Formats: sequence, C-alpha cells, structure tokens
Amino acid sequence: MICEILNVGTELLLGDIINTDGAFIARELAAIGYSSYHQSTVGDNPARLREAIRVALGRCDVLILTGGLGPTCDDITKVAVADEFGLKMKLNEEVLDEIKAYFAAVNRVMTENNISQAMIPEGATIFHNKWGTAPGIAVCGEIGGETKHAILLPGPPSECEPMFLECAKPYLLNMSDDVIYSLNLHLRDIGESAAEQILRPIMEEYTNPTVAPYALEHETRIRVTARAKDIESAKAMCRDMKKIIESGEAGKYIYCETDTPFGAKNATVLTLLEELRKNGKTFATAESCTAGMISARVGDIPGASDVLLGGIVSYANEVKENVLGVPHEVLVQYGAVSEQCAAKMAEGARRVTGAGITVSVTGIAGPDGGTATKPVGMVCFGLADEKGTYMETKYFGSKRNRAKIRLLTTMYAMMLVIRRLRGEI
Repeated sequence: MICEILNVGTELLLGDIINTDGAFIARELAAIGYSSYHQSTVGDNPARLREAIRVALGRCDVLILTGGLGPTCDDITKVAVADEFGLKMKLNEEVLDEIKAYFAAVNRVMTENNISQAMIPEGATIFHNKWGTAPGIAVCGEIGGETKHAILLPGPPSECEPMFLECAKPYLLNMSDDVIYSLNLHLRDIGESAAEQILRPIMEEYTNPTVAPYALEHETRIRVTARAKDIESAKAMCRDMKKIIESGEAGKYIYCETDTPFGAKNATVLTLLEELRKNGKTFATAESCTAGMISARVGDIPGASDVLLGGIVSYANEVKENVLGVPHEVLVQYGAVSEQCAAKMAEGARRVTGAGITVSVTGIAGPDGGTATKPVGMVCFGLADEKGTYMETKYFGSKRNRAKIRLLTTMYAMMLVIRRLRGEI
C-alpha cells in the first residue's frame, strides 16, 4: 500500500509555520509498514491544490492531506477532494452539534462561517474532533479504474497528531490483513552512524522484522517493526529481534524500550520516573543554565507529582548562596560554572526540598559568556543522595546553539540520575 502526504497551506510555503505534521505522519506510516515515496506542500489556491491532488492520486493508493479544513475562505481542501472523487457536499447535523458544543464549552460565540466545517462529502467516514472543531474525513472511491483513498486531517499539530493516532491509523490498519507492531530500543552514548555500522549485518539479513536506527536530538533510537497475522505474533517477532540486538555490541548502549509514540517521545523521562519509583526516591532539581527545563520535563508527565517535589532556578549567585546555601568562598574560588558549585547546588536542593535524590546543572549555554577555560557548551552537573555527592563536567560543543545546549543538558541530567539509581555511578 503506497501512501502520499500533501500538506495544504500558504503559511507553510512562506515559512510562517513549520510543517511538523508531515514529519509526524511520515514516521507513523513507516512504523506501520506503509510505503511513502512523495511528500509535497501546496498553497491555498484551488487550481494548484486540485492539480496536486490529481497528480498524487495518480501514483499512490492513499493520499493523506493536512490543513485547509477550517472555517475561512482559504480552507478549500474538502471541496477539492470531493470534486476529484465526484462527491457532493452535505451538511452533517451531528458534526454541527459537536462544533456548537465545542464553542459553548470554551465560552465563545460561534460565528456563521464555522458551519462550513460541518459540510462533509457524501459517504465519507468522519473522524470526530475531540481536540478542536474541524472533523477529519476519509473518502474512498474509484479514480481511473483504481480504488483510491483520501484522508483529510486538520492542520494544527495539537489536532492532527492525536487524530491520526486515534482515527486515521486504525483506518489504515483495517485496510490490511496483517498487523504491524513496532518496538523502540533507546540508546545512549552512541550516534546514529555508529549504531548503523554495528547493526548493518542484521539490517541486511532480516526483512521482517525490519531494523532501523534513527537519530534524535539527544539519543539514537532503533525501531524494530514486524508484520504478522496477529498482534501477539508480531510482538514475539520483535522480542526475538530485541534479543539478537542485545546480544551484540549495540546491546550495551540500550537503556530502555518503548512501544508507543508517547513512550518513544518521552523515553528518558519515563525511564527516570520508573527508576525513581522502583527505588522509592523523591526527586528535585537545582537549575541554572536550564532555567527549570528538567523539572518541567518531568512535570509534563501525568502523575509525576508522586516523586517530583520541586525545583529551584538559581541563575543569580545570590540565589545560589541564599537559597541553596552554596558557600561564597566556592563561588569566588571556583566560579558559578564549576563542579564544586554544582555539587553544593545539588546538596542544597536536597536539604531545602527533602528529596531523596537531586540533580543540579550550571553551565554556559551561550551564545556569549564563554572563555578559554570555560567555553560555551561547558556544563557542570551535581548529584546528591544518601550515598553522597557526585560531580561531572560535560562539553556539548561551542558550535551548538543555546536551545540545543540547554536541551542536551536537560536530557543528560536525567540520564545521570537514571545511572545513579541503577548503581552505574
């Protein structure tokens, strides 16, 4: 089954909005074993949109479109797809009631143009929108003597992503007699190219399940995907492949596994929470260069409050001294960016919050502030628990931008806590 992605919106062409929908859907299609050879973007122009739809349907079985389902005059995707399939538009009262209920729930007045979002091609499958107003749609029909499908999803990622997972993905899977299951193995301290070099013999030998490494911002992920007649068989195939990978050189880099999109996206923090609970530990942070990113990342996970006690953002030296109790002499002798300061920050956070284990970060995220001895990208870490205090310095590189250095610092800090809880440091 060949799929194609068509992203609709002039704002995408102008660069006003970054197209994350296309990347997300492409990853999900690959995970369920659907081939995707083309992806394109077209503006809100009726003639060009119809041409793009016609060309895409000429070379794929399933066309997935994002955007252009809203209430304004430039939201033309539904009509263009309906015209291509020869379908009439009809008001769907159930969808209209849902739109009215949405506006009532958010205490806003529904304007007349929102009724257009309830206009649906006749015979279409409706994906009810729990996250916004515009419903998703799937249509099926014959074009040129071949069966074609079109799946229409809202453009905002906060609507597109959950609707794909909850509605479009099951729709696609129902079109196949086989089931697809993917297992993600998360690696630390190794890049994608090095992982690929290790895994290449396995990748060349096996076609089901497939093995593919992916580079993320802070780690490498191996995705193992199996196709089988039932889910248990597919899972068993992935588990067998996992054993093969673990028994080789790549095994020493694996720190966790996930099998859901949410888990894959949040692997490090979910592993941290799992280890904290397993060890009966509460957790707190003392953050300088990350300004609370570590505790925020943990707090993003529902239920994290059972282990996350709090965090202290301590950019100023006065806060390091007066709140965390970092001795003035340490700041004078070693500086705010030093292992000695990080250690005292972690100890102070543990004393202030009463947490079982704490992590601290202090560094130079740039773009300015670096020196010959303390360059941009240098970050000092501290850990404090009942065993004592651990210190470490990491150099993330001066050529990385501020946002990337702060992200890498956040993820590395969580990994240090994981390693500490596992007895590795």
